[in-house]
Amino acid sequence: MLRLVVSAYVATVSRSAMSTALPFALPIGLSAFLLFSVEPLVGRLVLPVFGGVAAVWATILFFFQVVLLAGYLYGHLSITRLGRLGAPIHLGLAALAFYALLNAPSRIADLRNEAVTPVLDLLWILVGLIGLPAFVLTATTPLLSGWFHAARDDRRRDPYWLYALSNAGSLAALLAYPLLIEPRLGLASQRGFWAAGYAVLVALLGWSAYRALPDFIARPRDYVPAPGRRVAAAEATAAGAITGGRRLRWLFLAMIPSGLLSAVTNFVATDLVSVPLLWVIPLALYLASFIVAFSPRGGRMIGLAIAAAPAMVTLLWVPYGSAGGWPILALLLTELFAFAVVAIAVHGRLAQDRPEPVHLTEFYLILATGGALASAIVGLIAPNVFPDIWEYPILLVGALVALALVARPPPVHTARKGGLDFGPFFAGSVSRLLPYAIGAGLLALVLAATGSIATEAGIRWLLVGGLIVLFGGKPWFLVVATAIVLGLATLILKPPAEFRARSFFGVTEVLHLPTGVGTVMMNGTTVHGAQLSDPAERRTPVSYYGLDGPVGDIFAVGADAPASGPRQVGVVGLGAGALAAYVDTSIAMTFYEIDPIVIEAASDPRLFTFLTDAPRRPNVVLGDARLSLAKEPEGAYDLLIMDAFTSDSVPVHLLTLEGITEEVRTLAPDGIIAFNVSSRYYDLSPAIAAALAELDFVTLRRSGAGDGGMVLPSSWIAASRSSARLERLRALRWERSPVADRPFTDDY
Repeated sequence: MLRLVVSAYVATVSRSAMSTALPFALPIGLSAFLLFSVEPLVGRLVLPVFGGVAAVWATILFFFQVVLLAGYLYGHLSITRLGRLGAPIHLGLAALAFYALLNAPSRIADLRNEAVTPVLDLLWILVGLIGLPAFVLTATTPLLSGWFHAARDDRRRDPYWLYALSNAGSLAALLAYPLLIEPRLGLASQRGFWAAGYAVLVALLGWSAYRALPDFIARPRDYVPAPGRRVAAAEATAAGAITGGRRLRWLFLAMIPSGLLSAVTNFVATDLVSVPLLWVIPLALYLASFIVAFSPRGGRMIGLAIAAAPAMVTLLWVPYGSAGGWPILALLLTELFAFAVVAIAVHGRLAQDRPEPVHLTEFYLILATGGALASAIVGLIAPNVFPDIWEYPILLVGALVALALVARPPPVHTARKGGLDFGPFFAGSVSRLLPYAIGAGLLALVLAATGSIATEAGIRWLLVGGLIVLFGGKPWFLVVATAIVLGLATLILKPPAEFRARSFFGVTEVLHLPTGVGTVMMNGTTVHGAQLSDPAERRTPVSYYGLDGPVGDIFAVGADAPASGPRQVGVVGLGAGALAAYVDTSIAMTFYEIDPIVIEAASDPRLFTFLTDAPRRPNVVLGDARLSLAKEPEGAYDLLIMDAFTSDSVPVHLLTLEGITEEVRTLAPDGIIAFNVSSRYYDLSPAIAAALAELDFVTLRRSGAGDGGMVLPSSWIAASRSSARLERLRALRWERSPVADRPFTDDY
């Protein structure tokens, strides 16, 4: 993408013009690279402090969108109001930000304040950690684009290619981070190299200021692009009036892709596959859409994207109601590809409506405002207002509204005399149906080939989507029909829940099974506990915790008999409280749970009775388990069970060498630590075993389900320094766990 932008520009300018552009292009590209390499770096730093949940990424996106808005506002005011003072002021800010960077805190966990709402606490930590340097980075593109336009020999040249260059630098950083930077450098080294890169940027900004300042000084007063001056007025007339309606259209078109970025990221990271740094892929596609839209050659793809966009929006919503039953890889690729096409289509329309360069900074400011508003809706408002992920279908309908607002006038249609005329509804049906038929056909084939549980329902939804696309010749009909279908899927067809609530940590719901045999707790698409309805059996542990399965073995060996008092058992992750079924008068159990909504559901006897039925009521501690365990005395537990999940993802900060060191510190000398490593996507046991091996623990593992209709398959590993306890586990068919070459660490 970077090569696309640069080569397109080089082909259109002379060597002298290139020498003029270089002082501005280099810092713009570097600032974008630094901004989007520090975003995943900061995410890695703060994620362990907030439980490793997907909402952390949404909040980080919101933070950087707000900083982007502040930077663009500052850039706009600097160009339009400060004139020749803008360059030295920006250099001073850059130097001050470098000083703040050198003095940023090194231990992020020390900044956590659990008395404050997690979102606000995270935002405050981000401000202190990277706020001022990020502000300088975000201001660089609009500010230096304005400086470039102010150069006397570049006033007639379109500076919008620099915006494409900026997004290309951002995309390069996002690709480099997971492929080159993160696998080779620890966090401490990453912070050091990033600070060095920022120092280079400060030097390049000095070069830009040196090049731009003489042009500001020599420029006639009427060339300052402020309202009411002669040149500004002339250029505004040439471009068409910048009306309030046009500004609102820019704002809305900027909001939709930004909101979809956060919503699609949450959807794939929580409901489809929880892979570390997966959120980088939707963000990279989002940036690539800007490059395509604003670069001279990439703009040729806009027409194709606009034609395919209705089909792609439909493919985005078809699996919405049954994500857990679809083949993961096929659905993931569909979601990402469809999002990319929709983003190119909407950003393409936005680029086609861009104003003359005299209004460049105002245009960028409105784009940043739209991005910040959308991120606020998804990251802050929706989790506190919506009980479920309603923002996703709303934004999909919004994407169709955005396309309808900027749709080309339809061809003249001769109406039939008498009767209903459906001709306009079928207009352009081939261009809409062809991409949809390809995508839907491939999904249907994968559903049938894999025997997915979603096959029948999935094909039915694909047919409904196809009918809507077929009749979508009128854009507003497409909007209304999609809104009706998504409203039905979200509010009426969704299985009724006994309890459904949403917090910073996700959506938790409690469902009665259709057969009436029990109740399950769900987080995302993953069962987090179940209980039988029969009062005579409701203390029988089911789901992943069956008596004949790995957990039954762990309790038989690790909490088998009291010593000088009850056996102390710690459990990280509450779920429905199912492990409390193992509590008797000889066991005292303490749960650690980060989500207050989960505690509310598990503690309500109308939903689950594991806690209230226990002969000795377990204690429940609210907060991140790693921070909470750090407060416990050494040797506090005879058995420690690590069972923390967010949907299907285990918070990795609980599995690093440093985290496990803190966890085993709380074990008695002959104690056992056990990890639930059940996952649809990856095997974490070798990395955990590598950390335990460095701490002189031997690790065994077992997979199985046990007997019972509601007992689910699960995989567990258990470790101890006690050879006697390990031999007892081996007698119960536990085997030695494979050990990875190196463990996870906080730094790597």
